[in-house]
Amino acid sequence: MATILIIDDAALSRQLLRRILQPEGYTIWEAKNGLEGLELLVKQQQRPDCILVDILMPEMGGVEFLKAIRQQEIKIPTIVITADIQETTRVECLELGAMTVIHKLVKPDELRHWIKKALKNLPQEESYETNT
Repeated sequence: MATILIIDDAALSRQLLRRILQPEGYTIWEAKNGLEGLELLVKQQQRPDCILVDILMPEMGGVEFLKAIRQQEIKIPTIVITADIQETTRVECLELGAMTVIHKLVKPDELRHWIKKALKNLPQEESYETNT
């Protein structure tokens, strides 16, 4: 089954996302900020198949995280989940490669829809890799 990396500084947000996704059979990894999430991507032998990332976090926020994975040519479908409802934020995230921007509080069916869409093109039993 697919692995999903949740990057959010709020433990409650991570817990809510985990409660939606674990019953679907996904393996869940967690990081408390973009920097921790980036370190996981670099250090792990295996990559997650999809990333869920918040925008406002300490040390490295979601926009900086999107810029960092783009710079390192890490090609993993990424969904931004944020309380920020500004159109400029949404546009910036999409321009940086996010698949979509979902507003908190997340609707379980909307999240499942986007994750299925993100995983749709995954080869069976494989994960996304970098183009290095």
